Amino acid sequence: MTDDSDGFYCETCEQSVAREDVIRTETMGGLDPKKWQTFCCPDCGNRLKTVFVGEK
Repeated sequence: MTDDSDGFYCETCEQSVAREDVIRTETMGGLDPKKWQTFCCPDCGNRLKTVFVGEK
């Protein structure tokens, strides 16, 4: 699971996913959804990365 400034890579689909194409979902495991989001593949739904989006 890698990413760069252009987007992410889905290991399930074996393809690159642009940042503007990811599906943003709430996280699991009790993380505050106002501070954290999970980016998922638009094709298969695989989790690509969980990122901090709240204020520091």
